Amino acid sequence: MLKHANNNRGQSLVLYVISLTVILGTMALAFDLGRGFLLRARMQHAADSAALAGVRELPYYSLAASAALDYAARNGFTDGDGSIVVTAYPHPTISNRYVVDVTASSANFLAPVIGSNFLSVSVSAVAEFNAYLPIDITGGGEYGANGVMTLSMFGPYGYYSYGDALSTRWLNDGTPNPDHKPGGYDFMIEIPDNYYSINGTTIAKVEIFDPDTWNNGGDNAAPGLRIDEIRNAPGGSHPQPINRRNTTIYSLYAPDDTPNDYTDDVLIAEATYGPDVSWTDMKWVSPDGFEININDYGTGKYRLNIRATDGASENGFNLRAGPPDAAFDPDNGTKITAVGAIPMNFNDSGVVTINLGHVAPEAAGLVMHINKFDTDVGAKTIDYHCDTLSQSWPGVLSGNGTWKEDLIEIPADYAGGNWTATYEAGLQDTSVWTMWLEGAIEGQPGFVRLVE
Repeated sequence: MLKHANNNRGQSLVLYVISLTVILGTMALAFDLGRGFLLRARMQHAADSAALAGVRELPYYSLAASAALDYAARNGFTDGDGSIVVTAYPHPTISNRYVVDVTASSANFLAPVIGSNFLSVSVSAVAEFNAYLPIDITGGGEYGANGVMTLSMFGPYGYYSYGDALSTRWLNDGTPNPDHKPGGYDFMIEIPDNYYSINGTTIAKVEIFDPDTWNNGGDNAAPGLRIDEIRNAPGGSHPQPINRRNTTIYSLYAPDDTPNDYTDDVLIAEATYGPDVSWTDMKWVSPDGFEININDYGTGKYRLNIRATDGASENGFNLRAGPPDAAFDPDNGTKITAVGAIPMNFNDSGVVTINLGHVAPEAAGLVMHINKFDTDVGAKTIDYHCDTLSQSWPGVLSGNGTWKEDLIEIPADYAGGNWTATYEAGLQDTSVWTMWLEGAIEGQPGFVRLVE
């Protein structure tokens, strides 16, 4: 009887030891796997940051690799540090993508009791660069003159469906606008290297037509009389502005070698036009500091940022640059394009040829995206053309408060050309157009995104 009891106690002890070992092993694995998951999350964040940093430098592969390795290290994973291996390289088949792989070993804390000393972790990230295509600001008119179409932007308190998807903070129902771009719109003012030989001066005056949001004589735009539209805020669930007329800020920046990085841009001058400024209505004006000497800042692309900080109205305006002491000559060598998106308003009804701008030969074989928001008031047709290609491409109109995108596959033998859109619309048709390429073009700004 005693012997049988001892056997039971012995078996129970063995089962206890086995159970304890299983429990401890499970706890060890759970603990160390948890540490591994945390490590993987940190590694993935580092790989994502590194891929986004690297792809911005394309097509310069050595710069891309340096940027990727630098950002991986900033996030705690330095190539060659212990078991860490960071590999950065161009995508093998897609030229505008960049890949970063990160591997590391995690020393297990408890799992060695069951013979597992290390956990190997690997992650990967793929980022893509897409080039903004410069959109000519002249529309159907002549550079430096006001035609059927002018540039325009609404204040942040305007209706989303008024036609400016990027400036308004809220949708019509009062919920946040996912398209809102608080930084406003950017334009590039190109001063060519031969500016002095063309004009006999090193001074370039940047002018803004009707920079205010004040209409002398009425609230609505009218052909030849007014280009602003004075609007009330929606009310209801929308916050109310201090003034219904906008406060608009114009900021001029010097050229630099980092077109994708605005954080290092040097501010030359800034001008603010509040809701009570009326003396600039329907006039070309050059704000203080907007006459630039190319001996001070050089030739190249000057960035003009325009943003509205208050109001619910539409500020129509136009832009030009040239010598300060002569009648404006559209052939003075300067050129102004919109970066990424162009906001426009029709100040008369009719058919215009919107000059979308020059698309470089590097676009051969790639896909061009043209996206339009709110092409609705009197809008009938859109057709795209290129002066070096015989074919044309019909576009799709967007309805009130909606986007529609046209995709154009550029032929493989494309040698570059100037693109236009023939667009028929009506008075007070406000819309936003974006234009970008699935690829990278040297020196051309763009946007990056993670794709894997």
